Amino acid sequence: MAFFYFELKRFLNSPKNKICLVLLAAIFLGLFAFYQTTINKQSFDSNLTFIREQLQQSKQSVKNLQNQAQLDPDDQTISQQLIQEQEKEKLLSEELAALEKKDLKKAFQLEYQDALVQLEAMTDKNSDSYQNLKACIRYREAVKAVGGIPGFRVNSTSEAAFNIGHIMTGWLSSTTIFVLLTVLIADSLSSEIESSQIRFYQLLGGRKLKHLLIKLLVPVLVTFLFTLLLFAVLYLAKGLLDSFGTWSYPYLLGRTIVPIWQIVLQTLALFLVALLFLASLGQLLALIFKKSLVVIGLIIVFLTGFLTLAQEEWFQPLKQFFPFEYLGYGQLLNDAAVLPNNAFLIGIFYLLSLSLIFTLASYQLYKNFYYRKEGKA
Repeated sequence: MAFFYFELKRFLNSPKNKICLVLLAAIFLGLFAFYQTTINKQSFDSNLTFIREQLQQSKQSVKNLQNQAQLDPDDQTISQQLIQEQEKEKLLSEELAALEKKDLKKAFQLEYQDALVQLEAMTDKNSDSYQNLKACIRYREAVKAVGGIPGFRVNSTSEAAFNIGHIMTGWLSSTTIFVLLTVLIADSLSSEIESSQIRFYQLLGGRKLKHLLIKLLVPVLVTFLFTLLLFAVLYLAKGLLDSFGTWSYPYLLGRTIVPIWQIVLQTLALFLVALLFLASLGQLLALIFKKSLVVIGLIIVFLTGFLTLAQEEWFQPLKQFFPFEYLGYGQLLNDAAVLPNNAFLIGIFYLLSLSLIFTLASYQLYKNFYYRKEGKA
């Protein structure tokens, strides 16, 4: 226990670590402010533009069908299409008026009615369009069931619980964030080697496996808990600005509806395992190269190199074989089409297995690590 407190104090007293923690907090607060102002406004304006375009297209369709109905008034199919299109035009007009007044509850209800009209007009019930629209309708019904505050599109609301859970999934999958976290957790041991501080650990039995594990866990736990604290602060800020909401608010994943708390738990679980993976990889590299800058540089090259390759079409089928693909839950959601089923569980097992291998390899190097005595060449 004494060694744990010693490592914790050493980690928190490091000027470099303090700078990284402050920088991480600044990034999160800056992203939140940007999200609250610019992103929300752009999303709202984009939705208004989309509704206007749909309304214009619907009006044109009504005119075309009216012309066809005049030429062939006995055609029942055209008459039925005209009635459906006129109903759609009416709903879109009311929805646009509600959005312009920022009456999201009314706009949500009108969009739900419009979706029902579209679903009824579809004849191919096995098509992707039909199934996707049906999933959207079920989503809106799920929002009503939990009493959530509706947003102007699927997977959107002003509620703090859903918003923070949603942005957590994206931010904790960001390569930029992981690059910063690498500086925090991946070079702890190499910094000690460079400063010769590690030679004094002999007095505390510092070559034992449990002490190496403490060196691994302290930066991971501090980083994880500090990240949780930042999101808790953002949740309180968002809740005071709008509403705290319910953690049961539905989230639409493809055609599956799950509560936002489930997304948050999976995101945090994978984030913690990702930190363990980065820390254990950093320890192994530190005992091989013994230079903190080399350790940081190599891991950043791994992260950014994978990100670059991930953009290539030929690399898509190969993503599932690289551990860097499983560092963020948001990444798993984005790449669901190229990943195997149960990618979340596979990622957890994959990263934990590699972390164990890296830690055992590090221990073999660590227990045999020694310094040359002063005065020897």
